[in-house]
Order: sequence, then structure tokens, then C-alpha cells
Amino acid sequence: MNPVYHFRKNILLLAALLVFAGCSGTETEKETTSSVNEAEILLQYLEAHGDIVNHPDIPYFINAEEVYNNLNGSNYHVIDVRIPREFNRGHIQGAVNVQPENILDYFENRIEPNSFKKIAIVCANSQLSGYVTAILRKLGYDNIYNMRFGLSAWHDDIARRFWYANLSNDLIGRLETVPHPKNPPGELPVLATGETDGYSILRARAKEALQINWDDISIDYLDILEQVEDYYVINYWPQALYDQGHLPGAIQYNPKKAFHSEEDILTLPVERPLVVYCFTGQNAAYASAYLALLGYDFRSLDYGANSFMHQIMLDTQPPGRAFSERHVKNYPLMRDGLMQMETNRTKTVEQEVVTTAQGGC
Repeated sequence: MNPVYHFRKNILLLAALLVFAGCSGTETEKETTSSVNEAEILLQYLEAHGDIVNHPDIPYFINAEEVYNNLNGSNYHVIDVRIPREFNRGHIQGAVNVQPENILDYFENRIEPNSFKKIAIVCANSQLSGYVTAILRKLGYDNIYNMRFGLSAWHDDIARRFWYANLSNDLIGRLETVPHPKNPPGELPVLATGETDGYSILRARAKEALQINWDDISIDYLDILEQVEDYYVINYWPQALYDQGHLPGAIQYNPKKAFHSEEDILTLPVERPLVVYCFTGQNAAYASAYLALLGYDFRSLDYGANSFMHQIMLDTQPPGRAFSERHVKNYPLMRDGLMQMETNRTKTVEQEVVTTAQGGC
């Protein structure tokens, strides 16, 4: 047989083997990549780097009084995450208006965050700002703080439109005391950022979680009562308070403890929206941010239990768990470039007692 024929035949065979090997390698690589459990990697990373949602110091508050006392001559920075219309209607002197979807670019490209002693994130009621603060904290910015009760604590004009307008006692006498069991353990949500290490997955998920319109994910307790089976309602209180009365259908999860791989995180369903509620909504905002990063669908019950049992919060809980006139300082607001002072009344405000009780929010 012709030697040239043998040579050509062997060359073709070798080429075919190389192509097959290359394709096989590509498929193996794809299989390896697709088999990466991003949510599990992210959860392990979050727990190994501060475990912020389960940390006793959350929700990292800063009071309006401290912000006011450090506006001039101190290395404090105030970031207002409200929509521009609300910002222009009245804001803190020197504050910058940055929307949540732009906050990472602002931190990474426009300022040197570590150069500030403290950075205060503010919104009208402290829920959106708490959510943003939690995500930034998880990314390693440990000088970020959420202003307690938001700008409602800064000035009465804002308090009247937000906190005061959403307080009610509608469910007093109608709370449920029957306990509800947690789901059996299941799986984490499926994430598909394409990243393989913890921080890269976190960074990708943070960018997505910040593309948020808070109004779209806010929910009223009446909506929950009408369709309680559509939501997995989480009472983020200690067991003893849960037993005294909770939203109908709510399941108790221990605050600052439950959302851990060795506790109850796997009992959260992936097929229904989660609604985490606490006393004021401020601690729940941290939990919601954590769950959003892990890929859970969530809704925010703004103002927490104050939205349906405010008087009980006032009568039985420490001051930080119920909004009241004592929290409103009436500090100056900037409007249209001019500082507007409170001139119609003089007010003496009690100093707030800061508590660190379990579940305090």
C-alpha cells in the first residue's frame, strides 16, 4: 500500500483525536463550571467574613444627634439614597444624593470610603438606607451606618409624611398566638453570576440587589392578611414575644441567629416571596439585604410591627422599638439651596435610651 496514503491517514486520525479531545475537554470544563453551587460558596463566604446578619451589633445605627453634631469640622459623610425629588424637597446640609443602583460606582470610583471616620446612609424612614447599609457592610465597608428612623428623626416635616402616617393599632386584639412550624430543610436558591469565588459572587450579587425600586418590594400588612398563603412570613422576634402575639401565619425565626447554615437558613422556601418583619423594619432591612444577596425573593413590611400594633410597642418595648415624638429632633433642612430652620415651635426632646436587647431594631 502507498506509504503516502498511510501517512495521510494517520494525520487525519490524529487530527480527529485532537478535535475530540478538545471538545471533550470543553464539555468537562462546562460541566465543572455549571456544577459550582454559587449560593453555597457565597453563604460560606458571608459566614466566614463577619456573618453580619447574625452579628450582635447589627443594624449598625447612628443617631440623628450624632450626625448633626458632626456636620462641620468632623470627618463624617452623609449619603441620601432617596429619589431626587424627595432630596430636593429637604435634606441634610452637605449630604450627597446617590441612588442605590449607583452606590457601588460612587464608592469604588468617586470617593475614598476609608478616608471618612463614619459614613451615614439616610432615607425617609430608615428601611431603604438599612438595606443599602447592610450590602455595603457585607462588601467590607465597616464605617457605614444607618441613621436610626431615617430623616423622620431629623425633621417633623418628613416624620409626618412617613413614620407618623404609617403607625396604626389596627391589629391590637386580633393578633395570633398559635405557633406555625418552619419548613423542612431544603435547598438554597440557584445563583448564576458565572463567578466561582466568594467575593466575586458577592460583588456580582450586590450589584444586582442594588438595582431596586423600594416601592416595588414594599408590602402592607393588609396585603399579607388577604393572601397570607402567598408569602412565607417571618416573625423576626425572640420566641417569648412571638408567643404573645404575631401576624397571622407568621413563623418565628430567632433574630441575629437564624439565617445561618447551622441554624434555619435552609428552611426558607425558594418558591414563595419571604416577608421578614421586626419591630420597626430597620433590622428586617438587614435581613432582607442578606436574603436578596443569596437570591431569595423578598418583600419589605415597612415600619414593622409599628404599622399594626404601635401602642403595644410604646407600652411594652424599649424606646428604639417604637417611633414617637421623642425621636424627632427638628434639625435644619436644606431646601432649594437654603437652610430652613424650625421656627414655629421650640421642643424639648428626651434623650433616647439605646438598648442592645436581643432582636432590638
